[in-house]
Amino acid sequence: MARGAVLLAVSASVAIHRALDIASELRKRGTPLRVMMTRAATKLITPVQFQAVSGAPVFHDLFAPGGGDAYEHLTVAREASVFVAAPATADFIARLAAGIADDAPTTAALAFRGQYIFCPAMNWRMWEHPFTQRNVGILEAAGWRRVGPDSGELGCGEEGTGRLAAVEKIVAGIQDALMKVS
Repeated sequence: MARGAVLLAVSASVAIHRALDIASELRKRGTPLRVMMTRAATKLITPVQFQAVSGAPVFHDLFAPGGGDAYEHLTVAREASVFVAAPATADFIARLAAGIADDAPTTAALAFRGQYIFCPAMNWRMWEHPFTQRNVGILEAAGWRRVGPDSGELGCGEEGTGRLAAVEKIVAGIQDALMKVS
């Protein structure tokens, strides 16, 4: 990856299909991009779909045998300029806030040095829960920039705040972060 590259960390949310749109838009703009997925995210969309959209292999298993770099989580973290968690579920936000590194995206997050962005996506009850709000505050206090969530109809059919921000809004946040590191 070249300077100005984005590392897109994808967690398991019903909004995961919009992460494909984020990756596609970044690629159209010529932004170097790597995608990392949580194990749970691979149950909703396959890594092959993200590879097709991003044009690069997708890292999703810290312990996959054979081929590749044994320290890929460190390599991609070292080469990226912006780390974007989208969608960022309540679980993913909690693990980041606690410094838990138990999968590809969270290990890369701890090894990364650069601009951090997270884009929450969850049910409104989860978003409003005091634990989630505490964890969001921890990330923001550590310098993470938050994009969203938006209000509206949620994947579960309910209305409220917790909807993944619009792709255009997320991409604009990423472009802003990239300008700060160029």
